[in-house]
Formats: sequence, C-alpha cells, structure tokens
Amino acid sequence: MNQDGKSSGLTVPNKLAQEDVIRLALADAGVDAERVSYLEAHGTGTSLGDPIEVRALGAVSPRTGPTDRPLLLGSVKTNIGHLESAAGVAGLIKLVLCSPARRDPAEPPLPHADPHIPWTELPVRVPTERTTLVRGTRKRE
Repeated sequence: MNQDGKSSGLTVPNKLAQEDVIRLALADAGVDAERVSYLEAHGTGTSLGDPIEVRALGAVSPRTGPTDRPLLLGSVKTNIGHLESAAGVAGLIKLVLCSPARRDPAEPPLPHADPHIPWTELPVRVPTERTTLVRGTRKRE
C-alpha cells in the first residue's frame, strides 16, 4: 500500500507513484511481475483514473504483445460498490476469499470497454465469467 503521490487533483492518480508502489510490492514479496496472474485494481470507474492505473500496470509488467496468459484485472467496487475508506480492505478480503479456490468471482459485464485504455497493446483482461487463476510451476512462498 502507498499514498498515490502528488497529482493534479484528488480523483487523478499519479502514474509514476503507482508504478513505484507496484514495483516495491513485488520486490517486498520477492515475486516477478510475470508470475502475477490476477490484480485487484483500485478501479476508479473514470475515463481518467482507470487508464492511468492500467498504463502503470503495463509499464511495470514484462508482458508484451498478445499472450495466452493475460494479467486479469478486477475491482471489488464492481461487485459491491465503492466503500470509501473501506474500499482497500474490501479488495483485500476479496483476494483472500478467492485465493484458496484460485477463482476470480468475475466482474459484471462491461457495457463498453474504456476507449482510453490501450486494450490491444496491453496483455490485460477483465474477466466477466468465473475464471480459474493460473498457478505457476514454482512453489508459493
């Protein structure tokens, strides 16, 4: 977790700060970004915030071009709404509940994909059906 850094407004994420916090989290966990199969995103639901967040993920992830193992993105807000200060812990609870079964509960179907997110350039996908999360061949530590 990290504060999002200085930005031009409360609802405007800072891409560089997001890249830094993702890199730090991966380093602290001793995990290579390519091993991550699912990410619980903040998911602002705005045409400004979501593209900044997804582009930060793309900058940190070594995945390039089309892949048969895209990074799955979810946000608990699409399942239960925004809980203001409890949104972060709700996302953590969602991940903990999904972990034993290694299944994502799915996001509601998107009425339209955000045109400001370069979906064809970044190997990311929002699962709209229950999805089994891919487990790597290395043992979890």
